[in-house]
Amino acid sequence: MPDHDQWPAFVISCTDGSTGPTDLSYLLEKPAGVKGFIAIRDGHLVDGAGQRWRIWGTNFSTRMNLPPLHLAPQLARHLAKWGINCLRMHFMDLRWPNGILMRSKNFHPRSIGEVPRRDHDQDTRSLDPEAMARLDYLIACCKENGVYVDINLNVARPFTEADGVVQADWLGYAKTLTYFDPRLIELQKEYARDLLTHRNPFTGNCYVDEPAVALVELVNENSILESWLSDRLRGENTQPTGTWSDIPPIYAAELDRRWNAWLAQRYPDQSALSTAWQGDLRAEESLAKGTIRRLRKADFPAASRGRFAAEAEFYAEIEKTYFEDMAAYLREELGVKQIILGSSDHNSNLNNVLHLENLARLGITDGHFYWEHPEFPKDNWGSPNWTILNTPMVDAPDRCVIARVSRSKVKDIPYLVSETNCPFPNDFAAGFLPILAAYGRFQDWDGLFPYDWNRIDDKDVLAEGRIHSYFATGADPVKMAESVAAGLAFLRGDVQSARQVIERRVTREQMIEAQRQPLGDCPYWVPDLPGRLALMHGVQIAEMNAPANQPAKDEITLPEQEIASDTGELRWTAVLEDSRVIFDTPRWQALLGRRGKMQTANLSLQLATPYACVQAVSLEEKPLAETGQILLVTGARVANTGMKWRDSSRQSLGHDFGGAPTRIEPVEGTLLLKGLQGAKTVTVQALDGNGQPVGSVTVVEKQGENWKIELGRLEPSVWHWVKVER
Repeated sequence: MPDHDQWPAFVISCTDGSTGPTDLSYLLEKPAGVKGFIAIRDGHLVDGAGQRWRIWGTNFSTRMNLPPLHLAPQLARHLAKWGINCLRMHFMDLRWPNGILMRSKNFHPRSIGEVPRRDHDQDTRSLDPEAMARLDYLIACCKENGVYVDINLNVARPFTEADGVVQADWLGYAKTLTYFDPRLIELQKEYARDLLTHRNPFTGNCYVDEPAVALVELVNENSILESWLSDRLRGENTQPTGTWSDIPPIYAAELDRRWNAWLAQRYPDQSALSTAWQGDLRAEESLAKGTIRRLRKADFPAASRGRFAAEAEFYAEIEKTYFEDMAAYLREELGVKQIILGSSDHNSNLNNVLHLENLARLGITDGHFYWEHPEFPKDNWGSPNWTILNTPMVDAPDRCVIARVSRSKVKDIPYLVSETNCPFPNDFAAGFLPILAAYGRFQDWDGLFPYDWNRIDDKDVLAEGRIHSYFATGADPVKMAESVAAGLAFLRGDVQSARQVIERRVTREQMIEAQRQPLGDCPYWVPDLPGRLALMHGVQIAEMNAPANQPAKDEITLPEQEIASDTGELRWTAVLEDSRVIFDTPRWQALLGRRGKMQTANLSLQLATPYACVQAVSLEEKPLAETGQILLVTGARVANTGMKWRDSSRQSLGHDFGGAPTRIEPVEGTLLLKGLQGAKTVTVQALDGNGQPVGSVTVVEKQGENWKIELGRLEPSVWHWVKVER
């Protein structure tokens, strides 16, 4: 239990746009869309000129999408400085001031934080003019700075009875119901029309004609198949509960009606149905009377293959119809020219391959994953009784972020990870973003979006100086410094793509049966293919509905401890309580793990800090051995001032997140820079939260052919500027 308040204060600015050694804005084309719309070609994203385009992105949520006008230019420039080339605009379908829906009739500027979430006598069918002005200006500023946007449509809209939505106060975010309820679908189309055909006065373009809009997402983390597998389609609810609960009886009755109508179209009579289901029918179930019940989760183990498969196909068809209908509406009626994304493969605890099949129909897939997302009692996000395990991801190669999200890559179409993080607080968060970037590039994925950035508070002030929530990467000194090194390496291509790509094939039967099988540590819908496969080779699903599952059992042998990429550049040593991850490429090298010795071609580290990540990235196009400028990033734990763990288990802070300023655990140890060709003098200088040189310049001691840096003696910082004179 360290005394965090004894650590040095270090604050990352959230609006600074100054130039300097960490400014990556030169990587972005300006204005965004200058060459035309982002498109898909040969299975990947390309810019308007047909050149490969990758995303190093971030997320803005709720009010962050609607900053006061004076902040918009600063935020856009700030994102560009950090190499952020695409902004995912998330959770916008809320009432002003938290979103772009028309404000409550009860709204008063002095009580912004007290606006009721739902006003049942007021519909959500119009956009707030002040909100749209702010949104328009932010997007225009992003465009000017080379930052594309990803517009999310249905995420958390608070539908009301005035919208014509039945039992609106029971629905939470109305997940699942948005797929099949006619009124909810009608309202989604209306919202898409109003938003996407809106003309931005600052650019002169309607959003359907705006090349700076790269993507449009239909729904977020929403799957009727997931709801079925999670037992949320029973219709046994007797009172309002929320988003992640059982659906109301009236909507379940509609599903029952559709289910029986669907069966009647496929089976001529009761006898044919009984034969197809291997006799798995109860006495009271009649096809003619429309009384065939839907399965509950408790029924899954005993259900026949035929019955389980039929119901899975029923829900999959609902999803398919929704995606095709919405995409056609956007394309044909609204004239949307951007890439359309359905949803995401977001629940890594479920085998939901039928959902992935439906996502792939739109020509692009997306995955979400959080390492040790906080667990809340009964999904009550406001509860102080949340917990995390607080364990290092490096000890779990088969469950790591790369293993989990690699299952969602489909051959010949682009792949994004639009939400991911190791949420704060976690003692082992250092290195998460470098792992994501290194292996994401190794897998040849198209875009990565850590979630999320920061927040605007109830007084229209940008939160700075402290990490205010589990996900605020923009205020986390270690994550942001690591983001510069990782983003530069990802966009520049410092990691080679895998030399061998393992193509997975899965039968229809396995796709269906996998849904009721435990996931365990095998994310690929078959029980004998561990996730560490993605650390060694490229991985993609090449065929769904294949004649046989591939790879076959025991076809691929995977190591127990030393897991090396087939390029030789990435190494993951899986040794209990001493796991390490090492990147060794010409321009980017990193050492992640517990105290002890680690080395790459140009780095040798004797780490004294309990757990840390040390990176060196060339700030020039030259390799580390030849460059004149190196960004040295050192990350360990981060804390807010006054932050207090509840007990020595370090698994919860409750509501005691502490305040400003953020503080960093100093990384201590001896670092040797090796193989610096022709180096005569090496100097190192700390950088501040704006990425500007601060403090004195230290001349590095030469030790034989190496250059020795005592990390603990440097001015406290998460990053240092190393210059090599020859």
